[in-house]
This record gives sequence, C-alpha cells and structure tokens, in this order.
Amino acid sequence: MAKDTAQDGREIEVLGTCMTQPAIDARHEHDIPPALVWSYAQEEALIGVSEQHAQDQCYRLLPDAEDRARRIAARYAGLYFKSARKSLGKVQFYWPALAAFVVKDIAEAYRFDREGVLEGGWDTAARTSLVPSLVSEGLSGASPYAHAMRVYAALAKGNLWLYMDIYPWLYFFMRFGMNKDGSLNEARLRDHVTKRKSTEYQQQSRAAVEQLPFGRPWLGRQQARQAKDAVYERASRYFNTPPVWAGMDGGYGAHAAAASQAHNHIKANIASYDDNYLLPVSKYWSKIREAFYVMDEARRELTRIAQDGAALERLEKVAQFPVTGEIQKTYEYLISEARESRPAAKAAIQLNELKIIAVQEQLNILQPLIYDDKKLKETMDMNHRFARMSQGLMTTKYRVIYSAAPTTDDPELQTVFDPPSGFWSGAWDGIRNRQQSLPNPDDRMKYVEQIARDFHRLMQTRRSYMDRELRTIWGWGDENKDE
Repeated sequence: MAKDTAQDGREIEVLGTCMTQPAIDARHEHDIPPALVWSYAQEEALIGVSEQHAQDQCYRLLPDAEDRARRIAARYAGLYFKSARKSLGKVQFYWPALAAFVVKDIAEAYRFDREGVLEGGWDTAARTSLVPSLVSEGLSGASPYAHAMRVYAALAKGNLWLYMDIYPWLYFFMRFGMNKDGSLNEARLRDHVTKRKSTEYQQQSRAAVEQLPFGRPWLGRQQARQAKDAVYERASRYFNTPPVWAGMDGGYGAHAAAASQAHNHIKANIASYDDNYLLPVSKYWSKIREAFYVMDEARRELTRIAQDGAALERLEKVAQFPVTGEIQKTYEYLISEARESRPAAKAAIQLNELKIIAVQEQLNILQPLIYDDKKLKETMDMNHRFARMSQGLMTTKYRVIYSAAPTTDDPELQTVFDPPSGFWSGAWDGIRNRQQSLPNPDDRMKYVEQIARDFHRLMQTRRSYMDRELRTIWGWGDENKDE
C-alpha cells in the first residue's frame, strides 16, 4: 500500500483517497474497499492510545490504563472541536464532548482507587483498616483491596473497548464523510456505515485489535506471566512458616514481620517483572504499603476475568464492531444537523445524537462488557450504599463533573447518581436496601438521561466555560491541533 506523511511527521498507510498524479489537478478518488477504510479509522483509534518508539518508529499501546484514559478523554474532546472545524460549522459532534468529561472522571476514579484504597495506611484507614475490612469481608466475602482491584480492572476494560468501538465510527464520519467545502458525502456515509467489521480489516489492524488488553490472547499471556512470576513467588516464601504461639501477640508479630518483608520485596523488585501486565502498573507501587496483599488480589481478579468464558465471548462479539441501529441513527442525525441552519433546531438534533450514542455506549457495549459481571455489580452496589450512607466520606459518589479539574463544589457542575433525598435518608435507605444499582440498565439509563439534560443545559447557558474546560482536556493528548 502507498505511504503518506501526516502533518505531525508520522508515516501512515494511505487507505482512503490517494494522490495518483504529481499535479494537484489530476487528483481523483479510487474505489477503495470499505474494509480498508475502516482499518484506517481503527488505526487512528489505536494510535490515540499508543506511543511511537524512537528505535523502530513503531506504535505500542500505552501500558498504563490511567494514561490511556487521559488520552481517550483528549481524543473525544478533539472530535468535538475538529468536527466543527472540518464541516465549517455545519456539524459538531456532541456526545464526544460529554464523553471527554466522563473519561476524565474515570481517570480520577483510578487515582482514588490507588491512593484512597490500594495504598493503605493511616490515610485510608476509614476504608482499609481492621473494622471496614471485616465489614467488607462480612458483607461480600472480599477485602477492600479486592473490591478496588475489581473496579480498576473493569474501568480499564470498559473504557478501552468502548473507545475502540465509538471513536472509529465518529472519526470515519469526519475523515471520510466530510468534504473540503464542509458538505457531506452522504452516499458514502450511508453505504459504508454497514460495512465495518474487524474480521475484515487489513491484517495489521486486525491483529492489533485482537491483541488488546482483556482479549483472549492478552489474558493468556497475562496468566502465563503470573505462573512464572519469580517476584511474587519469592515474596510468598516469607509465609512458608505459619504463625505460632510466640508470646502475648499469639504469633501475630511473626506474621506481621513476614508480611513486611514480603511487601518490601514486591516494591523493590516489581518493576523487573512487570512487563505491562500489572494493574496498576509498577510505577505506582512504591507507595502501596501492603504490596503483597494488593498483588495477591490483583492476581485473583485477573485470573477470575481470564476464567470467565461467557464474558470473553461477549467481548469478542463487541470486538467485531458490528453496525447497530443506534449507530445508523447517529449518522442520520449528523446528516440532518448538516442540513439544518436554525440554531435551536441544530441543538435539538445534537441532543438526539448524544442520547442515541448513549444507548450504544451503555447498552450495546458496556452492559455486556462489564455490567453483566455479577461480582462487579456486588462491588458497585456496596460502594454506592456506603457512599450514600456516609455522604461520600467513606467512598466516592458515582457522579459526572463538568470540569477539567478532578472535583468541584459547584452543584450545578455535577450530576450525582441516585442522591439521597436528605441527610439521614442515605443511611435509612441503606438499611432498607432501597438504593438504586448503577449496573442495572434501567437505573443507569435514568441516570444517563439526567446527565444528558444537565450537560445540554450547561452547553446552552455556559458554552464558553464548557469549551474552555474541553480545550484543557484536549491538551492532554497527542494530537496536532492544527490538523
């Protein structure tokens, strides 16, 4: 295939319209198979969460789920701004603007899991000390570290694969559906939207998708790494002699000393055997006080995911990226927006676009990918109960914050899931088990509807503020803003 050089200097395969003559006037379009054009769109999504290595100029996936989340948030913000620029104001993608804020909050959720739970110590005593640990074990049979790792892994899985589905749909519309004069190539859009299928991609693109985290090959490699993990094996040996009576502490002092040695061994040597299969990656582990216990839970969670055959089958179905009725409706809304000149009517179409992609996002992708996991539901429901009962002191609330900052005190800039009606109602509802469940699709779609209303209100009344925050998020990424 032909090669071309993008404005940022990288060499890319040209799978769409190509120059066929030296003279500009001689340019014409080849009839490129749709599967190859879709490969190009998928490659752009992959590049967005990858880093080019100087030694061979190859792109490799960013190993850290938190780094990927910031890049994904930036890419979504970029779609919002670039769509308006390329269409000369006729179309501006709306859902990606909201998604940029949501993924920014996912990056913050990773940080909370690490610093607020996994690091342990006095700073997190309200969540990880003896009493909350006993409560957690009693209610769910799992430790606070296990619950934190479960959420961390689910976010890493859902965020990456949702992006791999949604971003190419919208990038394709912008890159191959918008003409230089801002008009749309409606025939191509309507025809090609039905022809995306990962199994028909160009070979390198297909292989790259197949090897992504949480797919069957990746999990196989991850489990092989665990089986040969010399760092974990050596740390485990500190516990070969079980605690025995040794004075007034009943042997607990010996256990604590062994545990301390195991934790320190993990922290000192973890980077030597990480190879990008850890959650979180090794650069964060120097602050994790009970590193052996956290690694033990990470291994258990990744093994549980690897052994969940039904979940793997659901992911493989999603990873074919079949067209859905929601995506076809999205394309029709965007085509309608390009034809509409009245601002109020355009805004109404944008809101419809946001809502229909939200159905694709929540029900077609995230529900089978993560929310159908009964263990995750158990964890999320327990987190939500404690968040409501403690007014967010024991664990964070589920909420969207419309800011590039991690948090805000402005109630107008956040949408909270299932907030209690009063100070005492959160505790009383928890006792009666009357709180909603985020993994439940009916409860979650009510929440999504409220998010859509709040976001739309802010975009209509505080657009300059929203655009400023989105430009900040866009700046977290790797894109050339002048393209």
